[in-house]
Amino acid sequence: MNFTKKILVAGVCGLILSLSVQAEEIKVLGAASLKYVLEEIKNDFLKNKPENKIEISYISSGKAYAQIKNGAPIHLFVAADVSYPAKLYEEKLAPAKEEIYAKGTLVLWSNNENFKLKEFKDILNPKITHISIPNPKVAPYGRASVEALIATKMLDKVESKFVTGESIGAATTYVESKNAEVGFTALSMLGEGGIHTKEMSYVSIDESLYQPINQALVITNYGKDSKLAKDFKAYILGKEAKEKFLKFGYSVE
Repeated sequence: MNFTKKILVAGVCGLILSLSVQAEEIKVLGAASLKYVLEEIKNDFLKNKPENKIEISYISSGKAYAQIKNGAPIHLFVAADVSYPAKLYEEKLAPAKEEIYAKGTLVLWSNNENFKLKEFKDILNPKITHISIPNPKVAPYGRASVEALIATKMLDKVESKFVTGESIGAATTYVESKNAEVGFTALSMLGEGGIHTKEMSYVSIDESLYQPINQALVITNYGKDSKLAKDFKAYILGKEAKEKFLKFGYSVE
């Protein structure tokens, strides 16, 4: 092998080694309500980082917290509330405090032309026999749904009709598949980029009826040394991602 070829081979090997050192893969747990918006954010983030990989699993925030607490190898947790990321920090399972990235909006929606929604009180329609709701024990939007029903003194009138989904994704699917006439979900699950059908209708629930759904993220102890996790977190908190959140119906500061 002549000198020029040796230099070329060495250069190629060096480039491959450099890419292999820089390439990284991280695992993220995201709230089910983020299914559509966070995928767009991830894809935009990775456009200039093709050597890296981000695997996001979408489940209820409560279940995500439990998995991380039980030792799941998760680098970054993007929750649908503040309490679960805060617990990880309080329990010394995260090296730094949680940070809020957006505020969610609770809606009541229908995917049935026979149940067009115009106001929250439409949930009292006696013809409605199934109302989907995310599990209030583990899903922040489920807790907010119950709070809104209690504030309007409607909980006792509709609770017997509840069909509970273990995450907001499951609860939303019940309505999408018409197994429930109406149900609670996040505005981010509907409209542009999310579910959109000719039959659907929805009403936003007055934000004064439930505690603000401030949503936070946190890097775990498992991910504290990951540059990719830190960079992705910073991107979610940045200007470009905020524009995406606004597009999907979130509020951002």
